[in-house]
Amino acid sequence: MSDEVKDAQKKVPLAMVYSVIINGAMAFSFIIVLLFCLGDLEETLNTPTGYPIIQVVYNATGSKAATSVFTVFILFNATVSMFSSLASVSRLTWAFAKDNGLPFSRFFSAVHPTLRIPINALGLVAFIIILIQLINVGSTSALYAVVSLSTIGLYLSYVLPILFFVLAKLRGDYIAYGPFKLGHVAGLATNIFAVLYGIFVLIWLPFPPYMPVTGENMNYAGPILLAVIIFALIDWFVSGRKRFVVPDETLLRRDS
Repeated sequence: MSDEVKDAQKKVPLAMVYSVIINGAMAFSFIIVLLFCLGDLEETLNTPTGYPIIQVVYNATGSKAATSVFTVFILFNATVSMFSSLASVSRLTWAFAKDNGLPFSRFFSAVHPTLRIPINALGLVAFIIILIQLINVGSTSALYAVVSLSTIGLYLSYVLPILFFVLAKLRGDYIAYGPFKLGHVAGLATNIFAVLYGIFVLIWLPFPPYMPVTGENMNYAGPILLAVIIFALIDWFVSGRKRFVVPDETLLRRDS
């Protein structure tokens, strides 16, 4: 979404840092309250509602009405987050399609002349989300595997560019820094730590949550990620390498 932000080189990193600080503080407070109000662990995990957080709220309040109100608050936050996620992912899809990185890129890179949003990319993202939700009808485990795939993909999307950034620094390549810079030593140390931590997390994320492993508790995120990579490679060798255009650095600097 940097294309829609003025002075993106400065404001986007600041927004990312502020969001981590604010959400981290709120998450820490929420975890402390949750631990004090957890109640009996087995009762919470085996709640008839199917959602342990609802049982936690009921244990803390002892009122079904209050539990319903607090649950609505949670659903409201989730709904707002959904719109933010739709906006973010649709812009990512549009930006990738603008560089001919997707099949039918010309269609998905179109911007609605009146609404001035990538309506086709937004429709594609919404359609895929609907299909993913339908998986829950057949298998809850399969749905959880697809959902957990987003976490693996998130860490992978961080590890790869930071790794290439580290290699460029070690080779002594010229790097055009933005308005923020830690310095060579501190920056390189931070980058290396980020890569090692990301690899550590990526190793453990695909592991099954329980032993022994069965068809119900198996973590299918790893195999699904492999299938996505294979599909992307097939698309690359069939037509992607012919149509994809590497973004022009001069245009990026001009747009920012």
